[in-house]
Amino acid sequence: MAVVIVTIVFGTVYLTLQHTGRQAVNDAPAAAAAAQIQQIDSYPPGPRLELTKDSGTFIIVYGEDNKPVFTTVTLHGEAPNLPVGVLDTTRTAGADAVTWQPEPALRMAVVTRQVSGKVVVAGQSLTLFESSDKATQLILTAGWFTSMLVLGAGYAVTAFLFQRRRPDPGDAGVGREI
Repeated sequence: MAVVIVTIVFGTVYLTLQHTGRQAVNDAPAAAAAAQIQQIDSYPPGPRLELTKDSGTFIIVYGEDNKPVFTTVTLHGEAPNLPVGVLDTTRTAGADAVTWQPEPALRMAVVTRQVSGKVVVAGQSLTLFESSDKATQLILTAGWFTSMLVLGAGYAVTAFLFQRRRPDPGDAGVGREI
C-alpha cells in the first residue's frame, strides 16, 4: 500500500509542476499580445528574426483574410501561417492558447487574441520549458526510486526482525505439564 501512495504522491507532484510550468510559458506571449493590442494599427519597424528553437517572444498579426499583416519573425524567410482553425477559434472565443508546431522539432507556446477583426498571435519557443521538464522528470524519478529502495529495505528489515523474534514451536512447552 505504501508503494501505491508514494507513487501517487510523486505522480501528482510531477503533474502539478508540469502543468504550472507549461502555463507559465504563456505569460510572456500573453503580455506581448496585450501590448500589441493596445497599438493594433501601429506596427513598429524592426528586424525580422527566423523562428527557431531559441526564439524569444514573437508577434504575428493576421488580417480578416487570415493572412499576416505584421510579423516579427519569419519561417524560412516567409511569414509563418498559424493553422486556420486556431484563428477561427480565436475569432469565435476571443482568445486561445495552444502549442503550435510549425515543423518537426519546433514547438511554440502561442497565445492568440482577437481585436477589430484581426488576430494577434504572440508566442515563444517551448525548448527551455521542455528541458526543465525533463530535469524535473529525472529528479522525481530518482526520488521515487530512492523511496522504493527505502520502503523495500524497511520491509526486508522488518521481516528479518520479525523472523528472528518469532518463538520456535519447540520452545512453546510442548509435552510439558502445567
